[in-house]
Amino acid sequence: MTTMRALVYDRYGPPEQVLRLEQVPRPQPQPGEVLVRVKAASVNSWDWDLIIGTPMGRISGPLKPPHKILGADIAGTVEAIGQGVTAFQPGDPVFGDLSEGKWGGFADYVCAPAKTLAKIPDGVSFTDAAALPQAGSLALQALHKFEDLGPGHTVLFNGAGGGVGTLGIQLAKAKGAKIIAVDRAEKREAVLALGADGFIDYRSDDYTAAPESYDLIIDVVANRPAAHYARCLKPGGRFFFVGGTFNSLLRVALSGLFRRDKSLGALVYKVSPTDNLALAELCSAGKLHPIIDSAFPLEDAPKAIRRLGSGLAIGKVVVSLV
Repeated sequence: MTTMRALVYDRYGPPEQVLRLEQVPRPQPQPGEVLVRVKAASVNSWDWDLIIGTPMGRISGPLKPPHKILGADIAGTVEAIGQGVTAFQPGDPVFGDLSEGKWGGFADYVCAPAKTLAKIPDGVSFTDAAALPQAGSLALQALHKFEDLGPGHTVLFNGAGGGVGTLGIQLAKAKGAKIIAVDRAEKREAVLALGADGFIDYRSDDYTAAPESYDLIIDVVANRPAAHYARCLKPGGRFFFVGGTFNSLLRVALSGLFRRDKSLGALVYKVSPTDNLALAELCSAGKLHPIIDSAFPLEDAPKAIRRLGSGLAIGKVVVSLV
């Protein structure tokens, strides 16, 4: 039996206590699947929720984790293909988001549905490719919900220094919008360097206190009453819950039912290889730059999870298997 290294867990708790590196059987691709030799896997807030066992993380596994091996955003090379796969060949560099399947990216190899993957364009590293899928697609899909975004519009990113924010700022700026970034003061210079026009330190100022100031709000930490979000939107403005607490999600969802002039709601995220490829092509053309906060080897992956969970990371945290 051929084995591989994998970061596994079977109970919720602090990453240093529940995650362990083990030798497990190497998976074999089923029909429609691709076996990927993982070169890099980025960490998302979803990984943190699923490891710690927050209310959001326990939705699909109230009592125990639904997946033994986490890691959704991966980049690597095709090792083998399953029956019926024609889009890829062994050796192809690929990347994608495995969150609609079995996850498993924090390992030397993972089997992924071929339909979830895209080829990595020339000039894009495995690390950068792994940083794109969830964070980049969340930002891109939220921006696409606001038709004709461009000059004259003001976009606010709350949690601007994370993966969604650092990519979203660049994407929104390319459309000519004015960008306001909200995060802790330590991230100010980094997000301004990406193109933000203004910065608010959430620890000293409440961005929702400014009435009718923003056309679009993309919030990854939503932790205020829904009425506060409504009051700071311009007429016709839109607020998207991209991340935050379970209670905040419920409040935003309910409030959106009663505010017809200002739209408040959760972004319904869709895994999209098409979006991923579009983002990677922007990177290849030098028009988008994933910000990599830090990279850890697989044996130090609990430190990568802790770094993400600390809220101190700027951009993406990556587990490197190169």
